[in-house]
Amino acid sequence: MRGGGEMLELKDVVLQQGAFSLQADMQLNAQTRIAVIGPSGAGKSTLLMGLAGFLTASRGQINWQDRDIANDPPASRPFSVLFQDNNLFPHMSVEQNVGLGLRPSLKLSEVERDAVQSALTSVDLDGMGARKPAELSGGQQSRAAL
Repeated sequence: MRGGGEMLELKDVVLQQGAFSLQADMQLNAQTRIAVIGPSGAGKSTLLMGLAGFLTASRGQINWQDRDIANDPPASRPFSVLFQDNNLFPHMSVEQNVGLGLRPSLKLSEVERDAVQSALTSVDLDGMGARKPAELSGGQQSRAAL
């Protein structure tokens, strides 16, 4: 979360996947760091998928900066999920993989190409854009996927 008066609040949120149901109530202030830990099947991924919008809450509110985002699509939310599988296309360069998020045709404008370079720099991958995912370490692949 970024600075300022930002806060994340889950109010009586219920997320369901099949027979599994997770109920969450919590408030996190800006700059708070937390770890979501627990045994397999406890609902860690369910919670994160709900926050990112890949799973719709069947009840409750997900408030960000005092606005309910529970029905917002994933692209409109200030959260994302880094999946365990990096989901990088192995035949494409790191730059191309990142560029897909901006324009699936990869016909990027100069501003978009600059945005790709800025994103790579922000995750310490400056100068590695021409490499293929297999040429990166596991941590570097995760950062490229992010």
